[in-house]
Amino acid sequence: MMAQPRTPIFALLAANALSFMAEAIAMVTIPWFVLELTGSYAQMGIVGFFTVLPRVIATFLGGQVVDRLGFRASSIASDMLSGLSVCGIPILYASGHLTFTWLIALVIVGAFFDGPGATAKDAMVPELASSAGIGLDRVNAFFQGARRLSLTIGPVAAGFLIAWVGASNVLWVNAVVFGLSALVTIAFIPPVSMPNDENEHSSTFWTNTLFGFRFIRQHRLLVWLAGTVCLMNFLDAPLATVQLPALVRENYGSAEQLGILLGVDGGGAVVGAIVFSVISVRLSRRKTFITCFLVVGLAILIISAAPPYPVALATMFVMGLAGGPLNPILMSIRQERVPLSYRARVFGTTTAISFVAIPLGQLSGGFLIEWVGVQAILAAVAVIYITVVLSFFLNPVLREMDAELVRSTNWTDGRPESSPG
Repeated sequence: MMAQPRTPIFALLAANALSFMAEAIAMVTIPWFVLELTGSYAQMGIVGFFTVLPRVIATFLGGQVVDRLGFRASSIASDMLSGLSVCGIPILYASGHLTFTWLIALVIVGAFFDGPGATAKDAMVPELASSAGIGLDRVNAFFQGARRLSLTIGPVAAGFLIAWVGASNVLWVNAVVFGLSALVTIAFIPPVSMPNDENEHSSTFWTNTLFGFRFIRQHRLLVWLAGTVCLMNFLDAPLATVQLPALVRENYGSAEQLGILLGVDGGGAVVGAIVFSVISVRLSRRKTFITCFLVVGLAILIISAAPPYPVALATMFVMGLAGGPLNPILMSIRQERVPLSYRARVFGTTTAISFVAIPLGQLSGGFLIEWVGVQAILAAVAVIYITVVLSFFLNPVLREMDAELVRSTNWTDGRPESSPG
């Protein structure tokens, strides 16, 4: 029997991890760089706003663009353009020409390409996994773990590198990591055949793009989940990019400590996802979903008190631990309800709805901190968060999370094959 080629799928896993690590490094480095340059939490919030908004727009529209350009080409272009945009910041800074306007422009360019790049990498998974003879569920578990691990290592590395060489120089490292992701894709991942959907080609760009809204509107659980995640993202979006940097600067004092806090949160999320993968069959999705969100809200409340640093570390770990199962639950629910032929459009729309509030949260977070202080804002966010979560117990739609559905992974012509039970 001929050995099945596994190099491409493992290369894709590596490229995916590198790309997310680059984003994680930027998540710490760019806000800290802005804070060093301006000393303004409001301007840090503005940068956070423009870090996310272009990605939301690109994620919504990018599914169609990725389909037209091809998955591999879109992934390579995304990583290269994101890396080049990051290079522009230290170049302009070193030459004395970096203005806040230029910084915002470069942040927008980089963020705009991150979303389609992630979509392109995700889109290559099924074919490469099939060629390698590895089950799709297992590969997706690897992807989730790699992304979580990248979000753990990246902030910690960024914090120490900022203290060692300065924020502007760390941005060079960020660009190199993006470049490595692109090189891995070029060297080891073959082009993936694009699906030929006659209905898609006969429809307009906007008809195909808006299809996701029409599909979601017909499924009340998908509507409710998208809206809920949108609200929660608005509340906790400024945590990593605005609120924690401000809290650390005022109470703990250094970029290393910020990086460790974010890294511990990511480590908790990795552990949470692993534990959930082992025991998920014995858990109610609804109860797990509500409990995890409640723990996150309580953790934010503890952090708002600026506890001793070891307590803050433990709290961030517990917050990550509780957050670990949330994305797998949401992904499983979507995968069970969305046919394969519609998946990219529906997933893109769902992600855009969920993320659209993030830039608003980033923008308002900086201004509110300057107005009433970081600890007061964190306490208010925690109280609202917990109140919203407690209302989940009264929502009958959530009971559909545990409904028995056909869970076959064999899909033909965009519809699941029938299976017992």
